[in-house]
Amino acid sequence: MAVSRGSIPVGKGRQAQLFELGTFIVSIVTFLIMFWIIKTYGFAPLARMLEQRRQLVEGQISEAEQNRLQAEKYLNEQHTLLEEARKQAKEIVDAARVRADEQAREIVAAAEAEAERLLESNRQLIERERAEAMSEVMATVSSLTVELSEKLLHRHADQAVHAEMVQEAEKMLGDLAC
Repeated sequence: MAVSRGSIPVGKGRQAQLFELGTFIVSIVTFLIMFWIIKTYGFAPLARMLEQRRQLVEGQISEAEQNRLQAEKYLNEQHTLLEEARKQAKEIVDAARVRADEQAREIVAAAEAEAERLLESNRQLIERERAEAMSEVMATVSSLTVELSEKLLHRHADQAVHAEMVQEAEKMLGDLAC
């Protein structure tokens, strides 16, 4: 049995062709129609859906990038505000320290002035009491002196003699006291 090209042995003397031209053309046309139908109703919506998904993902990526940049901006602003707050707090503390030092100096100065005033007041009081004491002592000494003089002289001094003796005694005591 001889086999010709493009044919298949079928049985007793007959050969079948590998393909028939009509069937081939119908298959190609059917394939093209099916391809067009699938492309039009299957691939086009699928391509649109994939394009929409691509755009959505790109939009989300872009939005995420913008949000990241915004977050960095807010973070930098927060760092700046924090540094400003620290500077202000330091300035407030420094100003309070300066005011406290100034008040301490004022209090010390006021205390020193009050101490000086009390010291001067006490000095004046002491001087006044000393002068009063000296005056009383002189009065007592002068009257004792007059009495003693009277007893020694056995005479009675009148008021004029008495005043003269007191002045003389005061003069002598004044010279001794100074």
